[in-house]
Amino acid sequence: MKYELTSMEKNIIICRLDKEDEIISSLKEIVKKQSIYGGFFYGIGAVKDIVLSYYDLNSKQYIDKEFNGEYEIVSLLGNISYVYASDEVIIHAHMAISDSNCVVYGGHLKKAVVSVTCELAIITVNDKLERVFNQDIGLYLLKP
Repeated sequence: MKYELTSMEKNIIICRLDKEDEIISSLKEIVKKQSIYGGFFYGIGAVKDIVLSYYDLNSKQYIDKEFNGEYEIVSLLGNISYVYASDEVIIHAHMAISDSNCVVYGGHLKKAVVSVTCELAIITVNDKLERVFNQDIGLYLLKP
């Protein structure tokens, strides 16, 4: 994994994840190394060994779907925040992927391993973004 701070503004980090890097854990590593308080990211590339999910409100659980083989990242979007009053980083990411027939699948990203490359831009914010647990929803929601 390689990344650098851009020179135009010090709040944009350009990253390239390499083959076999796992996206979520790599983002967490960058957040810790760069002391990022919060931010937003987007990216493109190619991945394998993917777990996407959707949230079932009735059961208050994520339902996982695994994708084997190699896929193009059509879109990768997300944000960086923390559990309220803690140092636990939350990477909230959604990804759309396409297969060799250009069929697109998407959902909440739990895991994806880079198969070729993943090019990311992280836009950081100065204030700490935090999440608080919402009992009705069953998730940590972004604190306004």
